[in-house]
Amino acid sequence: MRTYLHALAFVVLIPSRGLAQGPLTAPAFPSATDGWTTATPQSMGVDASRLAALTASVRAWPELGVHAILIERSGRLIYEEYFDGFDERWGTPRGRVSMARDSLHDVRSVTKSVISALVGLALADGAIKSLDQPVMDWFPEYPELNTPDRRRLTLRHVLGMTSGLQWDESVPYSDPKNDEIGMTRDSQPLRYVLSRPFTFQPGAQFNYNGGLVQVMAAVVQRAVKMPFQQYARARLFAPLGIDTVEWVGDLAGMPSAASGLRLRARDLAKFGSLYLHGGRWNGRQVLPADWVAQSTRRQFPFAAAAGRDRSAGTPADGSFGYSFFWWYSCYPTSRGLIEARTAVGNGQQRIFVLPGLDMVVTILSGRYNDFTTGNTLGTRLLREHVIPAVRSGVHAGCPGA
Repeated sequence: MRTYLHALAFVVLIPSRGLAQGPLTAPAFPSATDGWTTATPQSMGVDASRLAALTASVRAWPELGVHAILIERSGRLIYEEYFDGFDERWGTPRGRVSMARDSLHDVRSVTKSVISALVGLALADGAIKSLDQPVMDWFPEYPELNTPDRRRLTLRHVLGMTSGLQWDESVPYSDPKNDEIGMTRDSQPLRYVLSRPFTFQPGAQFNYNGGLVQVMAAVVQRAVKMPFQQYARARLFAPLGIDTVEWVGDLAGMPSAASGLRLRARDLAKFGSLYLHGGRWNGRQVLPADWVAQSTRRQFPFAAAAGRDRSAGTPADGSFGYSFFWWYSCYPTSRGLIEARTAVGNGQQRIFVLPGLDMVVTILSGRYNDFTTGNTLGTRLLREHVIPAVRSGVHAGCPGA
Protein backbone atom coordinates (compact mmCIF):
# COMPACT_ATOMS: atom_id res chain seq x y z
CA MET A 1 0.00 0.00 0.00
CA ARG A 2 2.76 2.40 0.81
CA THR A 3 5.77 2.03 -1.39
CA TYR A 4 4.68 0.53 -4.68
CA LEU A 5 6.70 2.23 -7.40
CA HIS A 6 5.86 2.64 -11.04
CA ALA A 7 8.37 3.49 -13.70
CA LEU A 8 7.51 5.81 -16.53
CA ALA A 9 5.07 4.48 -19.09
CA PHE A 10 4.18 6.26 -22.28
CA VAL A 11 0.94 4.55 -23.19
CA VAL A 12 -2.18 6.30 -21.89
CA LEU A 13 -4.46 3.79 -20.19
CA ILE A 14 -6.89 6.31 -18.71
CA PRO A 15 -10.08 6.50 -20.79
CA SER A 16 -9.94 9.37 -23.27
CA ARG A 17 -11.68 12.58 -22.34
CA GLY A 18 -11.42 15.92 -24.05
CA LEU A 19 -10.27 19.21 -22.61
CA ALA A 20 -12.75 21.27 -20.69
CA GLN A 21 -14.64 23.75 -22.82
CA GLY A 22 -15.04 27.39 -21.92
CA PRO A 23 -12.79 30.41 -21.47
CA LEU A 24 -9.18 29.72 -20.63
CA THR A 25 -7.24 32.15 -18.53
CA ALA A 26 -3.50 32.26 -18.07
CA PRO A 27 -2.26 30.43 -14.97
CA ALA A 28 -1.85 32.59 -11.90
CA PHE A 29 1.59 34.10 -11.63
CA PRO A 30 3.16 32.26 -8.68
CA SER A 31 4.56 34.67 -6.13
CA ALA A 32 7.17 33.35 -3.72
CA THR A 33 8.89 34.28 -0.49
CA ASP A 34 10.57 30.94 0.16
CA GLY A 35 13.58 31.16 -2.14
CA TRP A 36 11.79 30.51 -5.40
CA THR A 37 12.35 32.93 -8.27
CA THR A 38 9.23 33.22 -10.40
CA ALA A 39 8.55 34.16 -14.00
CA THR A 40 5.71 34.12 -16.48
CA PRO A 41 5.54 31.09 -18.77
CA GLN A 42 5.87 33.29 -21.87
CA SER A 43 9.11 34.83 -20.63
CA MET A 44 10.59 31.33 -20.35
CA GLY A 45 9.50 30.11 -23.78
CA VAL A 46 6.39 28.25 -22.63
CA ASP A 47 2.88 28.75 -24.04
CA ALA A 48 0.69 30.10 -21.22
CA SER A 49 -2.51 29.12 -23.01
CA ARG A 50 -1.41 25.49 -23.05
CA LEU A 51 -0.87 25.61 -19.30
CA ALA A 52 -4.24 27.28 -18.86
CA ALA A 53 -5.75 24.36 -20.75
CA LEU A 54 -3.99 22.01 -18.35
CA THR A 55 -5.56 23.78 -15.37
CA ALA A 56 -9.01 23.76 -16.94
CA SER A 57 -8.79 20.09 -17.83
CA VAL A 58 -7.79 19.01 -14.32
CA ARG A 59 -10.47 21.16 -12.68
CA ALA A 60 -13.12 19.79 -15.03
CA TRP A 61 -12.12 16.21 -14.25
CA PRO A 62 -11.70 15.96 -10.45
CA GLU A 63 -11.78 12.16 -10.57
CA LEU A 64 -8.25 12.32 -11.96
CA GLY A 65 -7.21 12.91 -8.36
CA VAL A 66 -4.56 15.53 -9.10
CA HIS A 67 -3.72 17.62 -6.03
CA ALA A 68 -0.89 19.90 -7.18
CA ILE A 69 1.22 20.63 -10.26
CA LEU A 70 4.31 22.83 -10.25
CA ILE A 71 6.58 23.58 -13.20
CA GLU A 72 10.06 25.03 -13.06
CA ARG A 73 11.97 26.14 -16.12
CA SER A 74 15.57 27.36 -16.03
CA GLY A 75 15.47 27.92 -12.29
CA ARG A 76 12.19 29.84 -12.25
CA LEU A 77 8.81 28.67 -11.05
CA ILE A 78 6.41 29.38 -13.91
CA TYR A 79 3.33 27.37 -12.97
CA GLU A 80 1.73 26.44 -9.65
CA GLU A 81 -1.80 25.13 -9.24
CA TYR A 82 -3.61 23.27 -6.44
CA PHE A 83 -6.75 21.17 -6.65
CA ASP A 84 -9.21 19.64 -4.19
CA GLY A 85 -9.53 15.90 -3.80
CA PHE A 86 -9.57 12.86 -1.55
CA ASP A 87 -6.30 12.25 0.25
CA GLU A 88 -4.56 9.90 2.66
CA ARG A 89 -1.84 10.12 5.25
CA TRP A 90 0.26 6.98 4.77
CA GLY A 91 -2.79 4.80 4.16
CA THR A 92 -5.17 6.53 6.59
CA PRO A 93 -8.01 8.29 4.72
CA ARG A 94 -8.28 12.04 5.29
CA GLY A 95 -11.45 12.54 3.26
CA ARG A 96 -11.80 15.34 0.76
CA VAL A 97 -9.21 18.05 1.34
CA SER A 98 -8.56 21.43 -0.18
CA MET A 99 -4.92 21.45 -1.24
CA ALA A 100 -2.99 24.67 -0.79
CA ARG A 101 0.56 25.97 -0.79
CA ASP A 102 1.11 25.11 2.89
CA SER A 103 -0.44 21.62 2.74
CA LEU A 104 1.75 18.67 3.63
CA HIS A 105 1.30 15.73 1.31
CA ASP A 106 2.52 12.14 1.19
CA VAL A 107 5.33 11.75 -1.32
CA ARG A 108 5.36 7.97 -0.78
CA SER A 109 8.20 6.31 -2.68
CA VAL A 110 9.68 9.64 -3.72
CA THR A 111 11.08 9.29 -0.19
CA LYS A 112 13.48 6.73 -1.67
CA SER A 113 15.04 9.41 -3.87
CA VAL A 114 15.55 11.58 -0.78
CA ILE A 115 17.39 8.70 0.88
CA SER A 116 19.55 8.49 -2.24
CA ALA A 117 20.48 12.14 -1.74
CA LEU A 118 21.46 11.42 1.87
CA VAL A 119 23.78 8.66 0.68
CA GLY A 120 25.48 11.15 -1.62
CA LEU A 121 25.91 13.59 1.24
CA ALA A 122 27.28 10.89 3.56
CA LEU A 123 29.81 9.95 0.88
CA ALA A 124 30.83 13.59 0.48
CA ASP A 125 31.17 13.94 4.26
CA GLY A 126 33.42 10.89 4.36
CA ALA A 127 31.03 8.98 6.61
CA ILE A 128 30.53 6.32 3.94
CA LYS A 129 33.80 5.41 2.26
CA SER A 130 32.69 3.36 -0.72
CA LEU A 131 29.58 1.99 -2.38
CA ASP A 132 31.46 -1.25 -2.93
CA GLN A 133 31.63 -1.98 0.79
CA PRO A 134 29.74 -5.11 1.90
CA VAL A 135 26.41 -4.23 3.47
CA MET A 136 26.95 -6.65 6.32
CA ASP A 137 29.88 -4.55 7.57
CA TRP A 138 27.24 -2.15 8.89
CA PHE A 139 25.24 -4.75 10.81
CA PRO A 140 27.53 -6.50 13.32
CA GLU A 141 24.51 -7.36 15.47
CA TYR A 142 23.68 -10.11 12.97
CA PRO A 143 26.87 -12.23 12.98
CA GLU A 144 24.93 -15.24 11.74
CA LEU A 145 24.23 -13.31 8.50
CA ASN A 146 27.84 -12.26 7.93
CA THR A 147 28.54 -15.18 5.61
CA PRO A 148 30.65 -15.26 2.45
CA ASP A 149 27.60 -15.31 0.18
CA ARG A 150 25.98 -12.33 1.93
CA ARG A 151 29.22 -10.39 1.86
CA ARG A 152 28.83 -10.26 -1.91
CA LEU A 153 25.98 -7.81 -1.35
CA THR A 154 27.30 -4.23 -1.50
CA LEU A 155 25.83 -0.79 -0.94
CA ARG A 156 25.85 -0.31 -4.72
CA HIS A 157 23.58 -3.33 -5.14
CA VAL A 158 21.24 -1.94 -2.49
CA LEU A 159 20.96 1.46 -4.19
CA GLY A 160 20.30 -0.11 -7.58
CA MET A 161 17.85 -2.71 -6.21
CA THR A 162 19.96 -5.51 -7.69
CA SER A 163 20.56 -7.24 -4.35
CA GLY A 164 19.46 -10.68 -5.50
CA LEU A 165 17.46 -11.08 -2.28
CA GLN A 166 14.03 -12.64 -2.46
CA TRP A 167 11.38 -9.93 -2.18
CA ASP A 168 7.81 -9.70 -3.40
CA GLU A 169 5.61 -6.62 -3.37
CA SER A 170 3.47 -7.83 -6.27
CA VAL A 171 0.66 -9.09 -4.06
CA PRO A 172 -1.78 -6.56 -2.50
CA TYR A 173 -0.55 -4.64 0.50
CA SER A 174 -3.41 -6.09 2.49
CA ASP A 175 -1.84 -9.52 2.03
CA PRO A 176 0.65 -10.60 4.71
CA LYS A 177 2.61 -12.37 1.95
CA ASN A 178 3.68 -8.93 0.73
CA ASP A 179 7.25 -8.48 1.98
CA GLU A 180 6.70 -4.77 2.63
CA ILE A 181 3.97 -5.72 5.09
CA GLY A 182 6.12 -8.51 6.48
CA MET A 183 8.94 -6.09 7.18
CA THR A 184 6.74 -3.48 8.87
CA ARG A 185 5.16 -6.10 11.12
CA ASP A 186 8.43 -7.77 12.08
CA SER A 187 10.05 -6.89 15.40
CA GLN A 188 13.43 -6.80 13.60
CA PRO A 189 12.66 -5.19 10.23
CA LEU A 190 16.29 -4.81 9.19
CA ARG A 191 17.03 -8.44 9.90
CA TYR A 192 13.88 -9.37 8.01
CA VAL A 193 15.29 -7.72 4.88
CA LEU A 194 18.87 -8.89 5.23
CA SER A 195 17.95 -12.52 5.97
CA ARG A 196 15.95 -13.10 2.76
CA PRO A 197 17.35 -15.96 0.68
CA PHE A 198 19.11 -15.14 -2.59
CA THR A 199 17.19 -15.81 -5.77
CA PHE A 200 19.95 -14.57 -8.10
CA GLN A 201 23.47 -13.21 -7.93
CA PRO A 202 23.84 -9.63 -6.62
CA GLY A 203 24.04 -7.27 -9.57
CA ALA A 204 22.48 -9.69 -12.03
CA GLN A 205 18.85 -8.59 -11.99
CA PHE A 206 16.63 -5.74 -10.86
CA ASN A 207 13.91 -6.51 -8.34
CA TYR A 208 11.91 -3.78 -6.67
CA ASN A 209 12.54 -3.96 -2.93
CA GLY A 210 11.42 -1.27 -0.51
CA GLY A 211 13.16 -3.04 2.33
CA LEU A 212 16.54 -2.19 0.85
CA VAL A 213 15.75 1.50 1.37
CA GLN A 214 15.23 0.91 5.08
CA VAL A 215 18.58 -0.86 5.16
CA MET A 216 20.25 2.03 3.33
CA ALA A 217 18.75 4.58 5.72
CA ALA A 218 20.10 2.55 8.64
CA VAL A 219 23.56 2.59 7.03
CA VAL A 220 23.35 6.37 6.67
CA GLN A 221 22.40 6.98 10.26
CA ARG A 222 25.06 4.62 11.55
CA ALA A 223 27.63 6.31 9.35
CA VAL A 224 26.74 9.89 10.34
CA LYS A 225 25.96 8.95 13.96
CA MET A 226 22.54 10.56 14.09
CA PRO A 227 19.00 9.63 13.03
CA PHE A 228 18.74 9.81 9.26
CA GLN A 229 15.79 12.22 9.45
CA GLN A 230 17.88 14.59 11.61
CA TYR A 231 20.73 14.37 9.11
CA ALA A 232 18.25 15.14 6.31
CA ARG A 233 17.06 18.26 8.11
CA ALA A 234 20.57 19.53 8.70
CA ARG A 235 22.26 18.68 5.41
CA LEU A 236 19.44 18.72 2.89
CA PHE A 237 16.28 20.46 4.02
CA ALA A 238 17.78 23.41 5.90
CA PRO A 239 19.93 24.55 2.92
CA LEU A 240 16.76 24.46 0.80
CA GLY A 241 14.84 26.56 3.33
CA ILE A 242 12.52 23.63 4.10
CA ASP A 243 11.33 23.96 7.69
CA THR A 244 8.16 21.84 7.72
CA VAL A 245 8.76 18.12 7.32
CA GLU A 246 6.94 15.06 8.60
CA TRP A 247 8.26 11.48 8.67
CA VAL A 248 5.72 8.78 9.42
CA GLY A 249 5.89 5.10 10.23
CA ASP A 250 7.65 3.22 12.99
CA LEU A 251 9.93 0.35 12.07
CA ALA A 252 11.69 -0.54 15.32
CA GLY A 253 12.27 3.10 16.14
CA MET A 254 12.92 4.33 12.59
CA PRO A 255 10.35 6.07 10.39
CA SER A 256 9.67 4.59 6.99
CA ALA A 257 12.62 5.39 4.75
CA ALA A 258 10.89 3.94 1.72
CA SER A 259 7.66 5.91 1.80
CA GLY A 260 7.12 7.90 4.99
CA LEU A 261 8.00 11.46 4.01
CA ARG A 262 5.42 14.27 3.84
CA LEU A 263 6.34 17.63 2.30
CA ARG A 264 4.74 20.72 0.82
CA ALA A 265 4.58 20.82 -2.96
CA ARG A 266 6.93 23.79 -3.25
CA ASP A 267 9.47 22.07 -1.05
CA LEU A 268 9.28 18.88 -3.06
CA ALA A 269 9.84 20.96 -6.20
CA LYS A 270 12.95 22.46 -4.58
CA PHE A 271 14.33 18.98 -4.08
CA GLY A 272 13.66 18.22 -7.72
CA SER A 273 15.34 21.44 -8.78
CA LEU A 274 18.63 20.24 -7.31
CA TYR A 275 18.70 17.51 -9.93
CA LEU A 276 18.26 19.94 -12.80
CA HIS A 277 21.03 22.24 -11.61
CA GLY A 278 23.85 19.90 -10.62
CA GLY A 279 22.92 19.94 -6.93
CA ARG A 280 22.70 23.73 -6.60
CA TRP A 281 19.90 25.81 -5.10
CA ASN A 282 20.03 29.61 -5.34
CA GLY A 283 23.77 29.55 -5.92
CA ARG A 284 24.55 27.16 -3.07
CA GLN A 285 25.94 23.68 -3.66
CA VAL A 286 23.62 21.46 -1.62
CA LEU A 287 24.29 18.07 -3.22
CA PRO A 288 27.55 17.02 -4.84
CA ALA A 289 27.26 17.52 -8.60
CA ASP A 290 28.90 14.18 -9.33
CA TRP A 291 26.37 12.39 -7.11
CA VAL A 292 23.45 14.09 -8.86
CA ALA A 293 24.76 12.81 -12.18
CA GLN A 294 25.72 9.34 -10.96
CA SER A 295 22.59 8.63 -8.94
CA THR A 296 20.17 9.50 -11.76
CA ARG A 297 22.11 7.91 -14.61
CA ARG A 298 20.69 4.58 -15.75
CA GLN A 299 22.52 1.91 -13.75
CA PHE A 300 20.50 -1.13 -14.75
CA PRO A 301 18.60 -1.29 -18.06
CA PHE A 302 15.58 -3.50 -18.42
CA ALA A 303 12.55 -4.03 -20.60
CA ALA A 304 9.06 -2.90 -19.66
CA ALA A 305 8.10 -6.29 -18.27
CA ALA A 306 11.09 -6.48 -15.95
CA GLY A 307 10.98 -5.92 -12.23
CA ARG A 308 7.97 -4.62 -10.39
CA ASP A 309 6.42 -2.22 -12.87
CA ARG A 310 5.45 -4.22 -15.95
CA SER A 311 4.02 -1.07 -17.55
CA ALA A 312 3.41 -1.02 -21.28
CA GLY A 313 4.84 1.50 -23.66
CA THR A 314 8.55 1.46 -22.94
CA PRO A 315 10.57 2.60 -25.95
CA ALA A 316 11.65 -0.22 -28.23
CA ASP A 317 15.27 0.86 -27.96
CA GLY A 318 15.30 -0.25 -24.33
CA SER A 319 16.46 3.12 -22.99
CA PHE A 320 14.73 2.57 -19.72
CA GLY A 321 15.92 1.42 -16.35
CA TYR A 322 16.73 2.10 -12.73
CA SER A 323 19.29 4.37 -11.15
CA PHE A 324 20.06 4.81 -7.43
CA PHE A 325 16.50 5.01 -6.03
CA TRP A 326 15.54 6.99 -9.16
CA TRP A 327 13.95 5.82 -12.41
CA TYR A 328 15.39 6.58 -15.84
CA SER A 329 13.47 6.80 -19.13
CA CYS A 330 14.13 8.06 -22.62
CA TYR A 331 10.99 8.07 -24.71
CA PRO A 332 9.86 9.40 -28.06
CA THR A 333 7.68 12.49 -28.32
CA SER A 334 6.72 14.89 -31.08
CA ARG A 335 9.70 17.00 -29.95
CA GLY A 336 12.13 14.11 -30.34
CA LEU A 337 13.58 11.82 -27.68
CA ILE A 338 13.04 13.27 -24.22
CA GLU A 339 15.09 12.13 -21.24
CA ALA A 340 13.35 11.89 -17.87
CA ARG A 341 15.02 11.23 -14.55
CA THR A 342 12.10 10.60 -12.28
CA ALA A 343 11.30 10.20 -8.61
CA VAL A 344 8.16 8.09 -8.40
CA GLY A 345 5.67 7.37 -5.63
CA ASN A 346 2.45 5.46 -5.09
CA GLY A 347 -0.60 7.58 -5.90
CA GLN A 348 1.08 9.36 -8.84
CA GLN A 349 3.56 11.41 -6.84
CA ARG A 350 6.13 12.48 -9.42
CA ILE A 351 9.20 14.61 -9.91
CA PHE A 352 10.05 14.65 -13.61
CA VAL A 353 13.53 16.08 -14.16
CA LEU A 354 13.74 16.88 -17.88
CA PRO A 355 17.25 18.12 -18.74
CA GLY A 356 16.47 18.48 -22.45
CA LEU A 357 13.66 20.91 -21.65
CA ASP A 358 15.55 22.60 -18.78
CA MET A 359 12.45 21.82 -16.75
CA VAL A 360 11.19 20.06 -13.62
CA VAL A 361 7.55 19.03 -13.32
CA THR A 362 6.29 18.13 -9.84
CA ILE A 363 2.95 16.37 -9.40
CA LEU A 364 1.08 15.37 -6.25
CA SER A 365 -1.98 13.19 -6.54
CA GLY A 366 -4.34 10.95 -4.61
CA ARG A 367 -4.53 7.88 -6.84
CA TYR A 368 -3.09 5.66 -4.13
CA ASN A 369 -2.92 1.95 -4.99
CA ASP A 370 -4.42 2.53 -8.43
CA PHE A 371 -2.05 0.40 -10.48
CA THR A 372 -4.21 0.22 -13.61
CA THR A 373 -5.66 3.38 -15.14
CA GLY A 374 -3.94 5.68 -12.67
CA ASN A 375 -0.49 4.39 -13.51
CA THR A 376 -0.04 6.68 -16.50
CA LEU A 377 -1.58 9.87 -15.15
CA GLY A 378 1.73 11.66 -14.69
CA THR A 379 3.05 10.88 -18.14
CA ARG A 380 -0.32 11.77 -19.64
CA LEU A 381 -0.14 15.26 -18.15
CA LEU A 382 3.43 15.55 -19.36
CA ARG A 383 2.68 14.33 -22.87
CA GLU A 384 -0.62 16.08 -23.55
CA HIS A 385 0.03 19.40 -21.86
CA VAL A 386 3.52 20.22 -20.62
CA ILE A 387 5.78 19.11 -23.46
CA PRO A 388 3.55 20.65 -26.19
CA ALA A 389 3.62 23.93 -24.25
CA VAL A 390 7.40 24.29 -24.62
CA ARG A 391 8.08 26.64 -27.53
CA SER A 392 11.84 27.06 -27.44
CA GLY A 393 15.02 25.64 -26.01
CA VAL A 394 14.30 21.96 -26.59
CA HIS A 395 17.38 19.74 -26.70
CA ALA A 396 16.32 16.22 -27.57
CA GLY A 397 18.39 13.20 -26.74
CA CYS A 398 19.24 10.85 -23.92
CA PRO A 399 22.88 11.16 -22.84
CA GLY A 400 22.22 9.39 -19.56
CA ALA A 401 21.20 6.16 -21.27
